[in-house]
Amino acid sequence: MAREGGYYPDQGSREDSPLLASHDDESQVAPKTRVTPLPRAQFATICAIKLMVPVAHTQALPYVNKMIASFGLDARSVGYYSGLLSFASTAGQFLTIYAWGQVSDRVGRKPVIATGMLGLAASTLAFGASHSVASALAFRFLNGVFSGFIGVIHSVVGELSDKTNQSTAFPLYDIISALGFVVGPLIGGALAEPATRYYGWFDNAFLRANPYILPGIVTAVLAIGSTLLSLFVLRETHPRKRKHALTPPRTPPEPSRFESEPGDEIAPLLELEKPPGLRSLLSLPVIRALCAAQWMLGFIAAAFNIVFVLMAYTPIKDGGLSMNPIKIASALSIMGLVSIGLKATLPVFLRRFGVLTMFRFTLLTWPVTFALMPALNALARAGGGGDARPARLEAALWAAVCVVLFMSRLGTLAFSIVMIITKDHTPDALALGTTNSLSELFQMVGIAIGAPLVSSLFAFSISTHALGGYLWVVVICVLSLLGDYSASRIARHQ
Repeated sequence: MAREGGYYPDQGSREDSPLLASHDDESQVAPKTRVTPLPRAQFATICAIKLMVPVAHTQALPYVNKMIASFGLDARSVGYYSGLLSFASTAGQFLTIYAWGQVSDRVGRKPVIATGMLGLAASTLAFGASHSVASALAFRFLNGVFSGFIGVIHSVVGELSDKTNQSTAFPLYDIISALGFVVGPLIGGALAEPATRYYGWFDNAFLRANPYILPGIVTAVLAIGSTLLSLFVLRETHPRKRKHALTPPRTPPEPSRFESEPGDEIAPLLELEKPPGLRSLLSLPVIRALCAAQWMLGFIAAAFNIVFVLMAYTPIKDGGLSMNPIKIASALSIMGLVSIGLKATLPVFLRRFGVLTMFRFTLLTWPVTFALMPALNALARAGGGGDARPARLEAALWAAVCVVLFMSRLGTLAFSIVMIITKDHTPDALALGTTNSLSELFQMVGIAIGAPLVSSLFAFSISTHALGGYLWVVVICVLSLLGDYSASRIARHQ
């Protein structure tokens, strides 16, 4: 069967065929499709707005463990509370992400995005001013609540693109997430505790009393700028709400379709007056398979993000790397730069190998990534740790860190790919916001479980020295192998 959009390889299988099939006679070979140009100004605007979501989250990563320790807690309990903060943010997203999507399908994308950005600015600023675990948890939770509109932003990209250009649009858009992993840690690492740095230029009573508020202030100002973009530059893209065409004329949208059984011919339903609800979406086997894959992806990625920062902060004698906030920020920025480079090349591989093949490949890199992490501590131990480490061993350690980060960023390419899979399998164009949010909801469930579970497992492994302190490695490697299985079910149910 000929593939629509120009990026599906003609492999003769239905592995990555979209649920919304063409009305044209499938026995005919479709001519090469002309690629529709993306609306550059609108695409750049939504990317600028998207940037603030990862920045608001990652700006806290370089200093969050030191902030927790400043609350007067035992050093060995930092890992547990770090996991709780991550869980609070994820819980906020989990509880609201589906509702954000439903509201956007009713009132439009713009008001939802503007509201979310304002809340993101306020909660990030308040988190930086926290002086207790309770307040930090509360504001991190609110940060998650106002990050819940991320599925709505995905929907805008889907509505700005079509079959001919989405294999380019989504990876380029997802580069912004990688850029956020560069900008966010740089803001947090550079501006945390300013009163004790920079030759006393920022040494005043306010910043001494609030050592982590400056990163929050800068992030909040940038978020307010994104709010203004959403109000005055971004155009409405919801099919029922938009007033002006954003792109050249395209093929009319196809009617809503659902499949009754895997492998059966897909039959159109009557035109729906409103988007399908949660029960209708989950009645589709392919949507259930997609949600399961999103769950595993969220779990695995959250496990790495938490455990890498914990390992970087933990003393070498306890299985970590003893990095200070500046070194942690540098490592996270390297991770973001690597991700940008990989995502820039992703469209080539999507066209060459297909969407689901690349999705499964990226998920299979995660077990390898976790298996390599104990070698980092071995290298750190070899040099004695700290500033006394010989330059040769320091270089070897950073080279090994870069290898681990490279492997992890291969794994995160799955986040770009899954957005294409979600759009291709949305059963109704009017339900794109709801379907994206449902997909993201299951990802949040994985993150919500993965973050506290892995941080607690890491702390348990260190405190009991189980399997040499690396019990967490064995458990996560086994669990991450389930990612490929969940991805294989998407192809099976198409």
